[in-house]
Order: sequence, then structure tokens, then C-alpha cells
Amino acid sequence: MRRNPLPFLAAVALTVGLGGCRIGAEYTPLRHPFRGASLLVDTDSPAAHWRDDHRAGWLDPIADTPQARWVTGPADLVDLGGYLDAARDRRARPVVVIYHVPNRDCAGREAGGAADAAAYARFIDRTVETLGDSGAAVILEPDAVADECFDDARAALLTDATRRLSDAGQYVYLDAGNPSWRTPHEAAERLRRAGIARAEGFAVNVANRQSTADSHRWGLRLSALVGDREMVIDTSRNGLLDTSDDQWCNPPRQALGPPPTTEPQLARVAALLWIKNPGESDGPCGRDEPPAGVFWPAQARALVAATPRLPAAARAAAARATVPVS
Repeated sequence: MRRNPLPFLAAVALTVGLGGCRIGAEYTPLRHPFRGASLLVDTDSPAAHWRDDHRAGWLDPIADTPQARWVTGPADLVDLGGYLDAARDRRARPVVVIYHVPNRDCAGREAGGAADAAAYARFIDRTVETLGDSGAAVILEPDAVADECFDDARAALLTDATRRLSDAGQYVYLDAGNPSWRTPHEAAERLRRAGIARAEGFAVNVANRQSTADSHRWGLRLSALVGDREMVIDTSRNGLLDTSDDQWCNPPRQALGPPPTTEPQLARVAALLWIKNPGESDGPCGRDEPPAGVFWPAQARALVAATPRLPAAARAAAARATVPVS
């Protein structure tokens, strides 16, 4: 696929206060990819296919809402072209999640992700080629910066991936975690090491359920420490204000959050997005539940039925639906 050359971006020097000391950094100018942009409703998503195959209209609140496309390894690149073509045809901004860093879940050989740094570099090469001139907003490596196994080697991989994707004309948002995980100062120090100066911004609350307000407050403090980079907030499953149970993996109480928008009317927020695909399992969680990333109709039904902002008829239709338990 042919790509247009990326226009030259002159770096501007900014000095940022971090952890009580002042550290100089050069940040590329913001390009604001979501301004005036529309988002793509993916008719090829698992939720859309399940709805169509089972005539399950109660799934419309999920299937008819724009969501990100996840790339968890080389195999996912095969179908990514169709998603990008659809976005181009509809003049929508594609949102792509890259989730394949080595030792992805910080569990050694069982952690998932690329086998090693060389394999990851080859994967990024193929991803850059597949993305072509799509101008995608790329959510780069959920959890990778905030997780316990973040180190200099991982930081170097993320810095290189950010540079290569940005130089190829994509818009990178490094995942920063969520308000319950790291302090803004901790997150800022890690983002700087991971190449935030070359990124468009950072993502908050990916696959989590922290409120939009809490995510925004935390993100504002973080932005001030990393050159006023903009944030995107994942609102896919934060529709309930009470998150006191703090169970991240398939909690019994959760709901769809605010719909995605490129006009969020929140300071330094580029967009509210559904980054995690609602209705997909977080993992077995020690129970008879699907693996992580697998569409789970029972969870999708529960999400729709519990979402306060939806009309009562839509919630009732979901509650009455018959779906497989697992």
C-alpha cells in the first residue's frame, strides 16, 4: 500500500516540572486528529455479527456504537485492512489498539505478546505497512507503561514504536493506565521514558471502569507534567458511578458508559472513545467464563440491561433476551 510522505513537524522545546525537578524535553506539535472527525461504526465487529446472526436487536446499543479495532498480534493484521478501507470509505477516523508488547501481562513465558524485542520490531514494521496512509489514532499497548514489569527495555520498545508510527503519519496515544493505578507523577515519569514527546497524547481508563470525571481530573494533572499532551478516555464500561468493589475482571456490576464523541467539551480531552469492546470478556477470572477478548453475549446483555442512560424499553429487551451463559 502506498503512503503519502509525512509532512515535516518542527519540534518545540518545552520544559516540564516533574517530581520536584525540572526536566527539558522536546515535544512535537499537536496535530489534533479528532477535531472535526467522525468515528467508525464497525459492521464487522463480533457484536454486530452476533446480533445479525441471532436477530438480537437488543444488542444495538453496543453494535451500533463506534469502537476501536484491536491488533493483538500478526494474525490480526490480516483483517485490519478491511477496517481501514471502511473508515476511508466513510471518511471516519480509524481507532486501532496495538497490544503485543513482549511479556505483555508481566508473567514471563505465559504473559503473551511478542516473543522478544526483535519479534516486536518486525510486528511494528508490518503494522506500519498495513496502516499505510490511514491516519489512524493508535492506542499503544494498554497496561504496558503502568504495569509492574515496566523497565528500561520496555520503555525503549515503546519509544521506538511511537517514533515509527508517528513518522508514518499515525497519531499515537500511549496508554497511561487509570487513576486507581499510578499517581500522575509516577505515570508522567514512565510516559517520558516511553516516548510521550513524540506521541499525540495518552489514553486513560482503557478496559477499566473509573468514572469519566475521575479519569479527567487525573489526566489533567498528568497532562501538565508531560507537555500538555491531550488525552483520550475510554468510557466503554464506566456507566456506573459506584466502583467500590474494584473488581477489574468481569465484575457483576457494570454498565455502558457515555457514547464516544470527538467533541467532548472537556479540557485537554481529544475524544471520549469505546476502546475496550463492550461485551468482550476480561478473562476466565477463575470461573467458567470465556478467555480475554472473546465476545460474551451474557456479559453484553448485562451491560445493556444495567445502563441507566438507555431507554427503559432497550434495557428491558436486553433483560428478557435468551443468551448462552458462557
